[in-house]
Amino acid sequence: MKRAIEACMPTTIYRWCIWHITKKIPSKLNGYKGYAEIEQEMSQVVWNSHSKDSFDRNWNDFLLKYGLVDNKWLSDLYEDHHIWVPMYLDYHFWAGMRKQVSSSIFNKFMVTYDSVAVEMKCQCLLFESRGILCRHALSVLSFKRVTQVSPRYILEQ
Repeated sequence: MKRAIEACMPTTIYRWCIWHITKKIPSKLNGYKGYAEIEQEMSQVVWNSHSKDSFDRNWNDFLLKYGLVDNKWLSDLYEDHHIWVPMYLDYHFWAGMRKQVSSSIFNKFMVTYDSVAVEMKCQCLLFESRGILCRHALSVLSFKRVTQVSPRYILEQ
């Protein structure tokens, strides 16, 4: 599919859907001791790595910790991490292609809030992809008792 998209639509950015990847985790890793912990740790690595270097470091630590260095599926996933790991997709507009993942281990997002610059960013990337502040960001604003949202986060009509 990737080659066909590259040939027919050369300016299109191809990515994998993280939801489909997470659906494969049970069939690919269920045989390992501590499977539930492995699944949760993989989620943490994927969603909570805030830089490319930290993702690489966290992924390698994850593989070593659980003895998964030789797992072909995980090796193949890592080889193509630039087309599915959120950290690597931050700078692309996805035209509403992001979906909320219903799996309970993939429902927490890190929100960074700079009160001096009045800037915020959530890992769910709803604002970056659709221009709408997500509930995660709004929860942080509420928690911080911010009474006004910066104009940069308000859509023009």
